[in-house]
Amino acid sequence: MKKKVILITGATSGLGKETARVLAKQGNTIIIHGRNKDKTQSVVRELKKDTSNSQIDMLLADLESFADIKRMADEFKKKYNHLDVLINNAGNQYGGTREVTLEGHERTLTINTFAPFLLTHLLLYSLSKSGEGRVVTVSSASHAQGGAPYLNDIELKDHYSYMKAYGISKLYVIWLMRHFEKYCRENGIKNITFNCAHPGSAKTNLGNTGNRPISMKILFFLWQPLMTSVEKGAKPIIFAATADEMKEKNNQYIGPKGYEKVNEKYYSEKNEEILWNYCMKICEPYMEQRKYTNNC
Repeated sequence: MKKKVILITGATSGLGKETARVLAKQGNTIIIHGRNKDKTQSVVRELKKDTSNSQIDMLLADLESFADIKRMADEFKKKYNHLDVLINNAGNQYGGTREVTLEGHERTLTINTFAPFLLTHLLLYSLSKSGEGRVVTVSSASHAQGGAPYLNDIELKDHYSYMKAYGISKLYVIWLMRHFEKYCRENGIKNITFNCAHPGSAKTNLGNTGNRPISMKILFFLWQPLMTSVEKGAKPIIFAATADEMKEKNNQYIGPKGYEKVNEKYYSEKNEEILWNYCMKICEPYMEQRKYTNNC
């Protein structure tokens, strides 16, 4: 397999770190994203030692900040002339009270939906310069558990709940990746594929945030013995990012059982477009205006 340049968000622990480890062992150039400089540097050293791969780099950014996402993308483009695989792995879930970022956006949707949308947009040109660009975005089986979306209240100002915010954020990111495929087709970009993956019930730090409702902390504790390992949870992500059979495939949803089905109860092209237009509107100040050509 040709060695690739791969950027993985949220790669200092859990699924992201395990994905980085496996892909580094294959000899790829790995760029791990983290928030904390010391922790990210420590993970880089650990992975270099464990994998005997010196081609492991790092980028720092707070994915709850659109400005910081833009800065990270700019830094990537200064250091690398192309990107083969973008893995939007970073995610989180927050507490029972609605919280907003410093830029005024609901936190769960920002990290799980808006951040992958903006980063993917900012790196499209780098991906278009790859022989075979891939975007793999980590969703969740919880995408089917958020209930009906409120497309006139996307950021849940009036309809917030802990489970709804997480569930619809993971549903929305599936819709957005579908729309990216259409967007690229319309702009003459023929060499990037967009797929989603989910890890099943893997043991990660996701459910261990301190501000979760007490009922969810208890449920998470009781559920732990039934969870699968991070190694198993990372396999669908790695498959989507590297498998030969995924070449030229779009809009797939890869899970522990292989090709799985997305819950389509609330999907329509109109709903997808409403969501896309909203994300374009809030991210526009941070996006680049670029004219793509048919030879991308």
